[in-house]
Amino acid sequence: MKKILIVLTLISISGVLLAYNSLANTDDFMASKVNPAAMGVGNSGGISFLGVYDEDGIYEDDYTLFFNFDNFAYVLDQYGRRSSHRLALSAPITQINPNLYIGSSWDWNNKKFKSGKLSESILFRPTDYLSFGVVGNDLLNEERNYDLGIAVRPMLHDNNWIDRITLTADFNYDEEVSQPIVGIQTELVDGVKLGGSYDLDSEELGVDFGISFGNFRMGSNITADKDKKFSRGEYYLSSTDKVFRTFIGKKKNFFLDYKLKGEILEKNVTQKIGPFSIVMEKGKTLSGIINEIEKLKTNENVKGLVFKSGNFSAKFAQRIALKNALLDFKSSGKKIVFYYENISGANYAFAASVADEIYLNPIGSIDLKGLSVNMPYFKNLLDTLGIDVVNLRSHDFKTAGNVFSEAHMTEAERETYRLLLEDIYNEIVMMIKEGRGDKLKRPVVELIDNGPYWNAEKALELGLIDGTIYEDQLKKKVKENYNSAEIEEKYKKNIATTKWSKPKKEKIALIYAVGNIHSGKGISGKSIGSKTTSKEIKNAREDKSVKGIILRVDSGGGSAVASDVIAREIELCKTGKNKKPVIVSMGGAAASGGYYIAAMADKIIAQPTTITGSIGVIGIFPVFERLYEKIHINWDTIKKGKHSDLGSTHRQMTSEEKDIAEKAIHHFYDRFISIVAKGRDMETEKVHEVAQGRVWTGKQALKRGLIDALGGMDLAVKEMKKLASLDHDVKLIEFEGDDIDDSIKLSLKASNMIPESLRSIWELGAKMKQLDDEKYLMILPLAPEFK
Repeated sequence: MKKILIVLTLISISGVLLAYNSLANTDDFMASKVNPAAMGVGNSGGISFLGVYDEDGIYEDDYTLFFNFDNFAYVLDQYGRRSSHRLALSAPITQINPNLYIGSSWDWNNKKFKSGKLSESILFRPTDYLSFGVVGNDLLNEERNYDLGIAVRPMLHDNNWIDRITLTADFNYDEEVSQPIVGIQTELVDGVKLGGSYDLDSEELGVDFGISFGNFRMGSNITADKDKKFSRGEYYLSSTDKVFRTFIGKKKNFFLDYKLKGEILEKNVTQKIGPFSIVMEKGKTLSGIINEIEKLKTNENVKGLVFKSGNFSAKFAQRIALKNALLDFKSSGKKIVFYYENISGANYAFAASVADEIYLNPIGSIDLKGLSVNMPYFKNLLDTLGIDVVNLRSHDFKTAGNVFSEAHMTEAERETYRLLLEDIYNEIVMMIKEGRGDKLKRPVVELIDNGPYWNAEKALELGLIDGTIYEDQLKKKVKENYNSAEIEEKYKKNIATTKWSKPKKEKIALIYAVGNIHSGKGISGKSIGSKTTSKEIKNAREDKSVKGIILRVDSGGGSAVASDVIAREIELCKTGKNKKPVIVSMGGAAASGGYYIAAMADKIIAQPTTITGSIGVIGIFPVFERLYEKIHINWDTIKKGKHSDLGSTHRQMTSEEKDIAEKAIHHFYDRFISIVAKGRDMETEKVHEVAQGRVWTGKQALKRGLIDALGGMDLAVKEMKKLASLDHDVKLIEFEGDDIDDSIKLSLKASNMIPESLRSIWELGAKMKQLDDEKYLMILPLAPEFK
């Protein structure tokens, strides 16, 4: 016991103060005990232990346990057989000021929860060098009193030292103001905290010390009475979810092994239950990856990125966004290296556009061979089964239903796919040429025509790669080429903040419209329900703190009626109460109904390879009359009303009924182009010229006036600042709607069990099923993919 006491005392001589913690300065694990409002800063999470000792040794029965989460904490104080408990909450008040936090706590002894004590607290940090804290104690009783604290960082003119020295003063108000406790806290060396305090009332002196190992911290303090004799001490052990500064284990000049595999999502699929959003399908999102890359760009220890066998799947527009993010990363002087065992064509084009070096396994391959569209047609199969499909189209180029009604690809389809492939192919050629043009031994088009490359040495000879090595040789290669840099598997993401103030940011609503458009409730990140999405837009419009709305659309359309419901809510942002600008940022596709909901926005931004347009309408009516005859099912009908059984599957449509349906389709089409004309400020005839069901890439759509600019979410944010006349930076706040319908939960994982070659057909069928009994659709044909 004496040895332990000696160690703790030696630690304490250098002295983080726990006996005295300033209300205005403390934002680590002790915040839940000292000033719960400070938990909102974000540094307090984790599990911590606080023990007590005096000159006789450690009090084994006296301790405190902290269980801290983001904005919630439970604290247990144990003193022998007596225990006390605390529940603490905190929240930032961003609507008033981004640097204002409030907190509450409820304290009770043993099992006497109802007779507990309520405390309320405030933390306000208007600048990086000034902080105020206030705690109101036992506010429900007459014995209430108040603690007030102020903290100042005197090195305010030196950004490198501003958070290294802090001066504090704390007062208690109980009928009169007490003499202050004054203190100083320093961190002159990363991870080593030294401090002291002096209580002008009791004349007690405190000395404290703390040391950080990143996610683990320990420390102690001692207090001396007015006679300068040792009075008591405390020590702590704290495991945190945030990484604090440390003087050991710093990794410098390393390449991060960035894991980029699987499917890149626009948004994780979530289900809203009350105020909570539960992630149902989790993966890497496009925005998440771009945010990580931006952080890595500013991390001075990261010298580059390594991607090992990173064959990932993504829409081509998403690849363009990732390419731009990585080129921005490289603009800071950092490097990118790829290693593959085998490379798909899409992943090779992506790697070639950004990599400083590409290495391939000695018997690896590059599947670079160009683009193709392969479409199955089911007319003959359905005919054999006795099923007819009446596929009514506003125009020949509106071909979403052709897979069911045609035996082969129509000329209109061929023209559509030729135009799409040409634009995307040119983008691929440009990506490879810009990234590796000086290394290639042949023109890019020739290299693609002569692919694929199943001989790694041949690929090296042609300049497609920079070497053939095994994965275990990659570390040595990076060391040789980049100043002895190591490859690290992980890096510390959640860094504890030492800044006190945050710049003011204007609130911009971010609403995702991803998937098939249908009536009712949707699945966030998976499908677009008209009720859910229109409510999200309405909530954002009516929220006076929201300055604008960015609608992120990745959809091939769906229900015509559902699309119109959502578009109406966008229009109300221009004409209704609480008007505010709306910008649409298009993802991989925003076509047909996906374009319909975008048309009324103030600005539309798309990537060069975004699939858009497809302005047209179809109506699909399956008829099983011949099938029923084959399987000997007879139908009889009694009806009142000439067309009461229109659309029945047991009989063919009459010519009169077809005429009714075709007139409806053309009515919807006229409505579609009038919405586009109004939203885009174009003449209806001009819209019709570029509509008729034709599908365009983003680059082609820009030339035809269907979008305003080429770019990603970063450009959408810049344009929003201009439209909304914002002087400050913006903060994107995601708005989500209602709980989802039980009827659509079951289909979330079903397509994963279907062979990849048939998955697109399965998903088209799933979309049709989701559209229920809707006869008139604004839906995109199957889009080409480059893998």
